[in-house]
Amino acid sequence: MLHNICMRLLIILLFLLPFLSACVTTTSKEADIQLNSEIKEIEENALSLIQSGDYSEAAREYLNLSQKNEKRFTFYIIKAIDAFTEGKDYDKAYEILIKNALNNQDIEIHIRTKILNAYNELESGKPGKTLNLLNEITEDEIPKSFKIAFHEIYAKSNLAHGNYIKAALEQLKLTEYLSSPKIIEDNSRKVWEIFELISKSELEDLRPVVPDKLLSWLELALINQTYKYQPKKLENTIDGWAQRYQNHDAYDSITKELINKSAQFAQRPSKIGLLLPLTGQYKKTSVAVRDGFLAAWYLDRQEKADIEIYNANSSNIIEIYQKALNDGVDYIVGPLEKEATNQLYGNTNASIKILALNRQDLKNDQSGNKNLFQFGLSPEDEAGQVAKIAISDGHKRALVLTPDTPWGNRLADAFVKHWLELGGEVSKHTRFINNTTDFSSPVKELLNIDKSEQRARDLRNKLKIKIHNIERRRQDADFIFIAAIPEDARQLIPQLRFHYADNLPVYSTSHIFTGIIDSAKDIDLNDVIFVDMPWILDTKRQLSIIQDALNRNWSQEKSGYRRLYALGIDAYNLIPNINRLNHEEDSFMVGETGDLTIVHDNIIKRNLRKAKFIEGKPVLLN
Repeated sequence: MLHNICMRLLIILLFLLPFLSACVTTTSKEADIQLNSEIKEIEENALSLIQSGDYSEAAREYLNLSQKNEKRFTFYIIKAIDAFTEGKDYDKAYEILIKNALNNQDIEIHIRTKILNAYNELESGKPGKTLNLLNEITEDEIPKSFKIAFHEIYAKSNLAHGNYIKAALEQLKLTEYLSSPKIIEDNSRKVWEIFELISKSELEDLRPVVPDKLLSWLELALINQTYKYQPKKLENTIDGWAQRYQNHDAYDSITKELINKSAQFAQRPSKIGLLLPLTGQYKKTSVAVRDGFLAAWYLDRQEKADIEIYNANSSNIIEIYQKALNDGVDYIVGPLEKEATNQLYGNTNASIKILALNRQDLKNDQSGNKNLFQFGLSPEDEAGQVAKIAISDGHKRALVLTPDTPWGNRLADAFVKHWLELGGEVSKHTRFINNTTDFSSPVKELLNIDKSEQRARDLRNKLKIKIHNIERRRQDADFIFIAAIPEDARQLIPQLRFHYADNLPVYSTSHIFTGIIDSAKDIDLNDVIFVDMPWILDTKRQLSIIQDALNRNWSQEKSGYRRLYALGIDAYNLIPNINRLNHEEDSFMVGETGDLTIVHDNIIKRNLRKAKFIEGKPVLLN
């Protein structure tokens, strides 16, 4: 009985088996169809995301696909890496590469790995290693999705390594792979930012060797470096550049921005406060500065600021300064006194600039006042420049002769400091009493003549006989530095010649010359070499419109304050040039008082002219 039942069930099972098998097969195919449909939908969505620029989300979709289709795992992982890379999410691309063991023997995988490894080295602060890795890759080997990554990383690593031109060239190559106008503009700005890092002197050195593709960029950078603080010249020169390089990527946005920045840098004040001590001991000095300042203002062809003149001295400087601010002054020139400058230096916090006409005493605990610039006729600067001239003339050992006054000591200290720094030696320093009748004694002391005389006297007293003594000066010096006003110098120089020093060159500062030609009085100063400002020495300047105006109205050419007229003129002309001098490397302004530059602590220094007395008149040298 049981046997019959089992047999019947077996027959039924065998009969139903084909039908059951058919049912299972149908279910598996439907699942495959469903999965393929899902994969296709995700692929289409990922492609759509890439086309819309949502690379990160597209990459995540490809990662999802790698889990759904094991057979195409590597394909989708690479797609995800490519998507993150195109989205410039190199960190994420590198992370996926490290997490998934891909076949590095595959050339395309190998190149992707090398580029992402190069990026990782760059991020680790090793641009040299980055360059080594990227230098091994040729343009043809780079997958399309990695083109931008390659040139961007290459540009950054070259920039980090100081290879500016190579960095700019790689950054420019990116343009070939960019389509969006906004992205192309951003890339052009990055090229420009690289050129902005290069100094003017380096740009000039690179001009002969720069690739043709970058020549237009280099020329624009040079134009900007040269004229960035002169808006009109900059605009005109850029127009010429644009004619040569039409439809240049930098023209629309970058050049307009440069012109706008230049206009802001050179923006002129609307109201200038001139703070001078117009009463008291500095009255005549201040009047000369004021008249020079106003003469320059009157002859200025640009839009002029209003000028407000204040009587300011060391006792009221803070009060007057505040009054000027309350009056709407947006630029201050002055004060003139050192003590007033000291006070103002530590008591200002306004954003307006101050051009002080003296130099404050900088204390170690004082920090720089960025808005206060210090300009004056510093005698210490002159002494330092004389030292440079003497060393360039081939001298080595100096004799120093200065008055026994605080002013004389300042000049002596400045000269000796610079002279020693330049590698010179000081054989002797002697001081003299100014306005004295005895200039022979200090000269004898300087030249060791007094010791020669003393030896003769000692020998005469010892031997009790008459001895004919021939005085001899010291032989351990090859020139003399003198700091002296004209009245003293006219007596000192003949004494030097009388005491056998006529073959020693004499150097001095501008203080040796009154500024007014008087060959009868200055004939004894013949052959003395000194420094002075162009306003005094340059005959072309003496024929200028402004000198002519000052001569006609104030007889400036006969004034003992000639140099102070020039100080006032330069003070006015510095105002639109301060930003240029302060920010532009190696820049200077050709002024009446000298070639002006700004050094540390906002100090404006003058480069003077070299001159020599010939037949009692100063003659400009070099």
